Amino acid sequence: MKTKLSRQFIIFILFCLFFITVLMVSFLSTVLTFSQRGRMAYGLEFEGTPLTGMSREDAAELFKTAAQQKMNGHQGIWLTFEQQRWQISPQQVGLTADIEATVENAYVIGHSGRLLPDLYEDLRCALQGRSIKLMAHYDDPSLQASLKAIADQINTPASDAACTFAADGKIQKIPAVSGKSINPEDLLSECRSRLLTFSFSQPIRLHPETEAPTIGDEDLASIDSILASYTTYFYEGGNRGQNIHIAAEALNQNLIQSGEEFSFNSAVGGRIASAGYLDAPVIIDGKIEQDIGGGVCQVSSTLYDATLLAGLTPTARTAHFYPSAYVPAGLDATVADGQIDFGFRNDLPHMVYLLTRANHGALTIYVLGTKADLGSQAIRLETKTEGAGPTVSAWRIYSQNGQEQEREHLHTDTYDTPPA
Repeated sequence: MKTKLSRQFIIFILFCLFFITVLMVSFLSTVLTFSQRGRMAYGLEFEGTPLTGMSREDAAELFKTAAQQKMNGHQGIWLTFEQQRWQISPQQVGLTADIEATVENAYVIGHSGRLLPDLYEDLRCALQGRSIKLMAHYDDPSLQASLKAIADQINTPASDAACTFAADGKIQKIPAVSGKSINPEDLLSECRSRLLTFSFSQPIRLHPETEAPTIGDEDLASIDSILASYTTYFYEGGNRGQNIHIAAEALNQNLIQSGEEFSFNSAVGGRIASAGYLDAPVIIDGKIEQDIGGGVCQVSSTLYDATLLAGLTPTARTAHFYPSAYVPAGLDATVADGQIDFGFRNDLPHMVYLLTRANHGALTIYVLGTKADLGSQAIRLETKTEGAGPTVSAWRIYSQNGQEQEREHLHTDTYDTPPA
C-alpha cells in the first residue's frame, strides 16, 4: 500500500515539475521574443501604461502625447514668499521633453547586445517590473539666472535702529529692520527636480534666513535727550574739508554702551586713499607738511570736547605740537593712524549715542543719552594759559543751580610757539 502511494506521489511531483518547466520555458520564450523582435521588454510601464512589446516608434508617440498633456495648461514653477509670487515658465528656461532619450532609456533594457546580461535584465524586468520616466531637457544657466533674480528681490540687509533729528529739532528714532537672505543655490536642486519630472502642481514656498540688526529698538529705548554738543568751524572746500566730512560720517550713529570704551581710530578707520581721504596740512615732528587725512584731528578734538560736556571719561588724549585754531588751547585731541588715539569710556548708567553734522562750514557732534544720568547739573570747560609757549591747564566744572559743585583737573599741556 505504501509503495503504491509513494509511486503516486512521485508521479505527482514529476507532473508538477514538468508543468512548471513548460510555464518557465513559455514565459522565457515570451520574454526573449520581445527582445529578439526589437520590442520593449516584458514588464516595462510608463505612468501606469504597459510598454511591453511596443516598438520604439509606438513608445515615442506615447511619450509625445504625455509630454503635451504635461505642458498644456501649466505655467511652470511658482515660488512664493509672503504675498509675493514668482513664475519660472517652461519657455523661460527652454524646457522640452527629451523623447529620444526617454525612448532610448526604455529600449536599452535587454538590448545591450550582450546575451547573458540582456537575459538577466529581461528576466529581472519581467519578474519585478520597471517604470520609465519621461526625460526632459532645459537650460540650466537660464534657471540659475532666474533664481538669482528672485533672490535679489528678497535679499535685504539688516538695518540698525537709529537716532536722527526731526524737522522740529527733536530726537527721532528710526526702527530697526531685520534682514532677509536666501541662497539661490539652495533652490537649484528642488527646481531641477520639478523641471525634470514636469511637476508643476504645487508652488515652492521660500523660507529666507533672518539676519538680526546689530542695534535693536530696545538698545535706543533709554535715549531721550541731548546730553551735550560741541561745534567747531572749518573751510568747506578743499581737501581738508573733505577729510573732515569723511571722518565725521564715520563717527555718526555710533552707540556706546554703559561701561564700554570707545576708540576714535577704531571707529573712523585708517586714513587711506581708498577710503576717500586726500592730502592736506598736518603737523609732523613740529613741521607743517602735506599728508593724507589732514584735518581729521579737528573731528577728534570736537568729539573730545563734546564727550567732556556729556560727563564721559577720557581714557586716551594727546595735545597737538602747536595750539589749534579751531578749539581753545588745552581742549584739543590729536590722532594719528596706528600711533596716537583718542578714547573715552561711558561711565554713565545708560548708553550714549553719537550724532554728527558737518555742513556749511560747521562741524557739530552731539552726544545723546538719558537726561536723568546728568540730572540738573551743568558742565562747562575752563582753561588757563601761562607763558609764551604756552602752558595750558584745563578743568571740567560741575555746577548745580548756578553754584560750582566740583572742579575736575583734566591735564596741563605745554605747546611750542607756532612758526610765523
